[in-house]
Amino acid sequence: MNSGPMLEKMKSRVASDKDEGDIAYFYALSHELEYLTKLTVLGVVACLRDDADRNRYSVEYNLIRFDSIGDWVQALNSTLTGPAAQFFIPSATHITRDLTERVKDDDWRYEAVILASEVARYFDIEANMANKVALRQFFEFGAAIRNRTRGHGAPTTEQCNDVCPKLERALQLVWQNHKLFRHDWAHLHRNLSKKYKVSPLLGECADFDYLKSSRGESFPDGTYISLGEFVKVPLVFISAGLTDVLLPNGNYKAKEFEILSYITNEMGRVDGAVWSTPPGRLPTSHTEGESHLDQLGNTFTNLPQSPTGYIPREKIQDQLKEELIKQDRHPIVTLTGPGGIGKTSLALAVIDNIAKLSDCPYEVILWMSSRDVDLLDAGPKPVTPKVVNKAAIASSVVELLEPSERHDRTFDPQAYFERSLSEGAAGKTLLVLDNFETVESPTDIFSWVDTYIRPPNKVLITTRFRDFHGDFPIQVGGMTDSEAEMLIRQEADRLGVSSLLSNSYINTLIDESDGHPYVMKMLLGQVAREGRAVNPERIVAGANQLLVALFERTYEGLSPAAQRIFLLLSSWRVFVPAIAVEAVALRPGNERFNVQDALDELRRFSLTEEVLSSAEDEVFVGIPLAAASFGRRKLEVSPFKVAVEQDRKLLMEFGAGDKESSRHGVMPRIDRLVSVAAQKASENPAALDTFLPVLEFLGLRIPKAYLRIARLLDEAKVSEGDPEKIKGYIRRYLESSDTSDREESWFWLADLCHQSNDAIGEIHALGEIALLPATTSETIGVVANRMNNRLRELKERGVEDSWSDEVGQLIKRVAEEMERNLEGLDATDCSRLAWLYLNTGNEERARDIARRGGEKDPYNDHCVRLMERLEI
Repeated sequence: MNSGPMLEKMKSRVASDKDEGDIAYFYALSHELEYLTKLTVLGVVACLRDDADRNRYSVEYNLIRFDSIGDWVQALNSTLTGPAAQFFIPSATHITRDLTERVKDDDWRYEAVILASEVARYFDIEANMANKVALRQFFEFGAAIRNRTRGHGAPTTEQCNDVCPKLERALQLVWQNHKLFRHDWAHLHRNLSKKYKVSPLLGECADFDYLKSSRGESFPDGTYISLGEFVKVPLVFISAGLTDVLLPNGNYKAKEFEILSYITNEMGRVDGAVWSTPPGRLPTSHTEGESHLDQLGNTFTNLPQSPTGYIPREKIQDQLKEELIKQDRHPIVTLTGPGGIGKTSLALAVIDNIAKLSDCPYEVILWMSSRDVDLLDAGPKPVTPKVVNKAAIASSVVELLEPSERHDRTFDPQAYFERSLSEGAAGKTLLVLDNFETVESPTDIFSWVDTYIRPPNKVLITTRFRDFHGDFPIQVGGMTDSEAEMLIRQEADRLGVSSLLSNSYINTLIDESDGHPYVMKMLLGQVAREGRAVNPERIVAGANQLLVALFERTYEGLSPAAQRIFLLLSSWRVFVPAIAVEAVALRPGNERFNVQDALDELRRFSLTEEVLSSAEDEVFVGIPLAAASFGRRKLEVSPFKVAVEQDRKLLMEFGAGDKESSRHGVMPRIDRLVSVAAQKASENPAALDTFLPVLEFLGLRIPKAYLRIARLLDEAKVSEGDPEKIKGYIRRYLESSDTSDREESWFWLADLCHQSNDAIGEIHALGEIALLPATTSETIGVVANRMNNRLRELKERGVEDSWSDEVGQLIKRVAEEMERNLEGLDATDCSRLAWLYLNTGNEERARDIARRGGEKDPYNDHCVRLMERLEI
């Protein structure tokens, strides 16, 4: 059997409850059955690949809303046997077959299903059996058993004694033999150094080991199964420290859903906004190709309709046209650039022009769109991508070209596509893959296409990201001023706001957006909504003489400190947090000076532009283009040049940004700095000496920076004193942070105290969580449960005498806070409160609370056992 925390912790709970008696043992097994069922469903659903109808998304959409285990089993059956079944990844077919294949009595699956049916019949549940059974029936019987006993029954000790061996054996058979659990499961967490922390959940997880030293991979944090490829299981949640496994438990409200641990009974709520869009097929993109080929000029193509109002971009259009017409080199051409920059519109304009040439070099032009978001005037809108993987690309080509052999049983769409690339199955072919960054494994698909493409056939790719080599890249940047002005005037006419736009404002708008067409349209949309020119004026200059006339005298009037900061900001023209400029300028080795005064001076002289971040009310500062051009000229001959260049190196570690990105606040920039520090510390621990003073300075104004330092030290582990240093930084954060943001940090501090055997520190941290104004009754229940568990562990070790008085006061505070909401507590929380009173020696009050819990739910195991202990 595979081993690991995911299974061992559940087995440990069952073994512990077994010692309590047959009823507790049966309920523990039923919890294990529900746990196994949900893990199976989540693992199977994760093996569905993306498709146009969003089958996997639709199942996950429902799973987070289900309140009944029976609904989970129905979802499993419909996934295995319904329309979604055709979308399982090839490496998972043995898992699905293990669940659906009908077997006889010489198979372990038959035994597992038979045992489950016998338990079901014992509780008068109809459990008809045929000569052959499928493993999925095990889960059907399991759901019925759960609903008949825990949901709508009260099994006796004798009944539990009779069925527990059979149920335990059935569960053991599935854990040991089901192919889903014969694969390794691991939790991946990418460290700040860009390496991964691999936490085995099931199995040895050797397949994941290379991630511990690789920085070239990019997997989102989460739980994965190794199936020859890493399959993410998004709805399995692992607690910090790998101490618990939590699964969806319904109760979906306000775009959040409940998660539950069948191991510790802890509960929580997580963000479900990802699953808030109604299931089913999304609208198609307006850039999706037609479903059939039509003649266009001298070629056949399925090009989508060209966008209205397209502004020609002659220079880059000529460059792209030249490359696409060439037949003897560059078989793959890529248009790269940020989203909304106009790559798709540019490609359509150029291809339309080529198709209408009398000597068009292509007989067929095939357009494939992977776009999943349309950038509309009203904002970004999700759409259904036409092609998302190799199979979809090949199938789309077959649908368009309609080869005569496509109906043959031996026909292979991918092989046909590969021949089309190399031989031009329908003549000389241009294949366009639009929005390539959204396909599955872009690098792999690029390699696939690159392997088979041969001149005179050609491939054009449009993409925001370029993670491959072997192509001819063409970078798409912002529009030229003239192109941008044409777009602005055209859009202003359409919106009816031309009268609001002066020539100076148009120039400001061009500079503000760096000629980005979508940004310009969005800004004009805001002008239309507000009925006024939104942005402030900006100085624009176009000649060296004008730069000197505008800035020379002003620069000479600046103090040396202000000149130094002006040159620094001019040397890297982006918007950066003002606090980052302060921190960098005050790095070790620099002469100390008042950076804030220098920034104030630059603002007074109108040499800087500022934006207030709504995230932390922090100022972001940048230098306008004309002023920055002047500043870079000055830097070349300035005595500050060497010092400014050193400052710039550190400032650049915060990452580049513009006014738009500044709305996200300072923390993303600090996070990037911490990531760089972690990466460098992983190679040389002494590198932290450069970063820590900067980060500590940031923490004085942005308390969350202290948490980033704590995390950095936790992962770097560069000295024996780090545990206490980490706790110290967390406490510094807690001293200065808002009370609404402290819960997670107190939990972290409690975890660290637990790891260092600091009982008083752990109890204190947990107590502070309970006393936070925004703490919910559910969280207080979790705190109480954890405190009780910790106290029981310490008492078992016989070390409670040295701290009982102080800890007793902390426990009493939590109990009093919990009792204020006594009417709203459920039976389980009542049992936790009663244990708190027992741990403070107040047995009388514990008895009263336990009795109240029993009145709320006479069948609650925790209260029943507690009342038996207290002889109620």
